[in-house]
Amino acid sequence: MNDTKLKIAIVGAGGVGGYIAGKLDLSNLADITLIVKQKYVDIISQNGLQIIDTDMTFTTDPKVYQSCENELFDVVFIATKSYDFQEACQSIYSCVDKNTLVIPLANGVDHAQKISPYLPPCNIGEGAVYIISHIKKPGIIEKKSPLFYLLFGSKKSSPHTKELHEILNKSGLKSKYSEKISYDCWKKYLFISSFATLTSYYKHSMDEIYKEHKSELLGVLEEIKSIANKLDIPIDDQDIEKVLKQAQNLPPNSKTSMQLDFEKGNKTELDSLTGYIVKEAKKNGIQTPLMQEMYKKLSQSKK
Repeated sequence: MNDTKLKIAIVGAGGVGGYIAGKLDLSNLADITLIVKQKYVDIISQNGLQIIDTDMTFTTDPKVYQSCENELFDVVFIATKSYDFQEACQSIYSCVDKNTLVIPLANGVDHAQKISPYLPPCNIGEGAVYIISHIKKPGIIEKKSPLFYLLFGSKKSSPHTKELHEILNKSGLKSKYSEKISYDCWKKYLFISSFATLTSYYKHSMDEIYKEHKSELLGVLEEIKSIANKLDIPIDDQDIEKVLKQAQNLPPNSKTSMQLDFEKGNKTELDSLTGYIVKEAKKNGIQTPLMQEMYKKLSQSKK
């Protein structure tokens, strides 16, 4: 590894971004900067960033700013919800260049198209993270399960890929560089999109959806698969079977984050998790009646 540490920025200090920032900062293997909203800057500057993991609790003191200046990052993880992408990109705009690897980690499959208009020319990759964590209080992240797995990749090669992979794994963040990252993201999306849409539409937990609305679940999964295949993503029946197997093991009363956002009246990822399928279906002349009806009703409920 080089004497000069890799410069990594994490935008967002929620369950994903805060956890990644804390683990990386604790390892001291990279130069870590956390970019967050001003209220989080004040709290983390005063109290540090606390991580309550399943096997340990620790506090770190990463550099924390509302936006970056006079710095050039090698890698940027955008760990905000998709509806905050524009603000996230503005906060790092002057600190990325053509060699910077930018990896969005929100749920969805169209992030490169969404964030590229808001950034200067750079290497925009894709990422899929598996973690169960949340903000216990601002500046305090609690991880509820030992699970952590990060897949990342990009269409263009990056000089930072190998070093980033080493740093993540040595920091206790199990990761893999994927040559098929679009497919990996769609496999996660298959689960997230279907359950986020159905739980929000029916106002039932994930386990209830599997038990009481299995036919609709199967229908939605087939609609998502049809769009993926049209876009040359090889989602197949085995991938659908894996989703159903996961669903059988869901704990009782498990809700999706989009369902919780609807319940709380917060902004939601409806356009990324449901609307995207409807939009691509219309563009490609594919029928997705279930997603179309659910998107229509959920869009109306937001008004």
